[in-house]
Amino acid sequence: MRRALLRSLALLPLACGAPDDGASDATTSADGSTSTAGDPTTGNPTTDAPTTTVDASTSTPATETGAPTTSTDPVSTSATSDSSGDTSATSDTTTGAAESLPPIDSALVLEAWLAAGEYKQWAVESQVHPSTGPHGGNVRTYVNAIALDSLAAANPEHPQDAATVKELYGASVDTIIGYAVSRKTTPTSQGGATWYWYERINDTTYGGDLGVGLCTGCHGGGADYILTPYPLQ
Repeated sequence: MRRALLRSLALLPLACGAPDDGASDATTSADGSTSTAGDPTTGNPTTDAPTTTVDASTSTPATETGAPTTSTDPVSTSATSDSSGDTSATSDTTTGAAESLPPIDSALVLEAWLAAGEYKQWAVESQVHPSTGPHGGNVRTYVNAIALDSLAAANPEHPQDAATVKELYGASVDTIIGYAVSRKTTPTSQGGATWYWYERINDTTYGGDLGVGLCTGCHGGGADYILTPYPLQ
């Protein structure tokens, strides 16, 4: 009996086994990685790439590739004619519209310009009336903006390109039989030498040149060679 008790005591340490080596704080997961016990929210960092959120308010808009639209300056520039006789337009200082000047290079070109009615955009007397000068019969005078503004200002000398066109009607009031044209070609009149004069009545032509004595002699009594009264009648 005693022998059996001693044998049982000798076998007791073998039954209890070695101390548990797994009592440490570290635990091993099934995939072999080791995590540390503690705050459960600090587990393993994820291996996925971080997601970046773009603030729409700070994003840069895509650059447009279309060509920019260019607006045109509503204001146009008119060329001014010179004393060589070119027919480029001059600016109407009242309306900004371009005015055509009477060409002075040849009577043929001038007659074509008159026939086209280019001067009819100018200021004009209200009606056909008897001429107060040597033009004979009834007349009606057109004055371009340069001359009109100068007459209104009562200038003693008109600017370059001041011009007039007088329609000649003879005994009628509705049939034009000719024209009388004047145009200043330089800033100074020089005794009428820089004024161009032209007149045609039916088939008879007078002047057609600068400083024509027949014309300057008569018009010399006007405001710098313009006899047309202002305001226009």
